[in-house]
Amino acid sequence: MLVLGNPHDAEDVAQDAYVKAFQAWERFDGTDVRAWLYTIGLRLAFNQLRGRKRWLAAIGRVDTRPWTDPSDPDLWAAIRGLDVRTRSALLLHVIDGYTHAEIATMLDAPEGTVASWLSRGRAALRLELSRDDE
Repeated sequence: MLVLGNPHDAEDVAQDAYVKAFQAWERFDGTDVRAWLYTIGLRLAFNQLRGRKRWLAAIGRVDTRPWTDPSDPDLWAAIRGLDVRTRSALLLHVIDGYTHAEIATMLDAPEGTVASWLSRGRAALRLELSRDDE
């Protein structure tokens, strides 16, 4: 839900990810099924985001659906402001505990790039949340 910003879209992607995983089970190398499923789900989510942006651009609209989470609206607003890959890397690392190497595999990016995303994401959140305190 945090990548797509919509629980219904996230449920659809999760279901699609399990179908894709089932269809590709013979190709699974057997190392970390959780990371493998995350990778499939994230790639499907990124594809959906790209398709959504292309569609909205084609019709001249901007996606204005807000995320809603009553627990800390300032934090979620700051997270929403991050680009999708930075947001994904940060959430995979902080919430799910994945290492830089695991996230690099999931997001199909170099490990150094993941480290950069995490660093910039934390810095952006600190800056944005410190503004709210003023």
